[in-house]
Amino acid sequence: MKRPALAIGVFIIAALVLVVGGVLWLSGSNLFERRVNAVIYFQDSVAGLYKGAPVTFRGVAIGTVENIGLQVDLRTLKGRIPVTIGISPDVVTYYGGNGAPIPKMDVAAAVQRGLRAKLVSQSLVTGQKSIELNMLADATPVAVVAGPPPEIPVVADRFGALVDQLAELPLRDVIDELRATMTSFRTTMTAMQGTLVAANAALGTANRTVAGVGSQARATLSVASAAITRVQDNSTLALAAVTRLADNTNATVTSVRPDLLRTLSGTREAAESARVAMVRVAELTDPRAPLRSDLDQAAADLAQAARSLHDWSDLIDQQPNAIIFGRGEHSPASTP
Repeated sequence: MKRPALAIGVFIIAALVLVVGGVLWLSGSNLFERRVNAVIYFQDSVAGLYKGAPVTFRGVAIGTVENIGLQVDLRTLKGRIPVTIGISPDVVTYYGGNGAPIPKMDVAAAVQRGLRAKLVSQSLVTGQKSIELNMLADATPVAVVAGPPPEIPVVADRFGALVDQLAELPLRDVIDELRATMTSFRTTMTAMQGTLVAANAALGTANRTVAGVGSQARATLSVASAAITRVQDNSTLALAAVTRLADNTNATVTSVRPDLLRTLSGTREAAESARVAMVRVAELTDPRAPLRSDLDQAAADLAQAARSLHDWSDLIDQQPNAIIFGRGEHSPASTP
């Protein structure tokens, strides 16, 4: 009876050990692991940071976040967030000591040599944060509080603000708008495809029309070429006729050239005679010419003679016997 009870007790104890070991393994805790604690004070929001979040050094996991608290200054009512981290010293190994004893991890000395911490984003989708440690050669020296636990100064993450702004963006609205835009784009592309199909059909019709017009144009060009050929032939004949006419005209002009020359000479002589006559007429009609006074006197005498003849004709008309008896009292017509 004792052996079954002992076996049952051993089985129960083994089961408990397995359960505790599984729980410790799943939770990531190790009761037998030696850890070096440090504290980091954040002035800004640590949204996304959680207990158990990884602590890394240039991407290498060296510890976890042990605790996240809140401290408020009674005078200014300003708050700061202390984050306690646990660093596993077994992860860190040293080299180049030339046989010197291996030093213990001293957080305060590392801070004096440029150890700094910053809050970084693990994922833009989940918004989870972690703590990144790094050695900065140009870090400003600070007064380190040795602890317990020692403090690690914080440096601002250059991309933290950008990541926070991206995390606060209304991604769902942006995605909905993008989907609506893509839907509108698909609709537009479908309409464009229909337009392209119609344009292709129109181009096909236009190509057929152009082909028909091209055939008609070729026929027209053929007819025009024949007409041009006939016109060229007629033009050649007309040019030959004009050439013959020109030759005949040239021969005729050559034959009548002496007569033309004589005619032109006579014309020149007649023109010269006319010019001389006009000069003489001009001299006669000039008021200062010597013959002008004689011509004026002769004209006056002619006028006087014309008036005398006019009076005489009137007298003969009234007294026909004036030719015999003369004018006056001796005329029978004047007898009472």
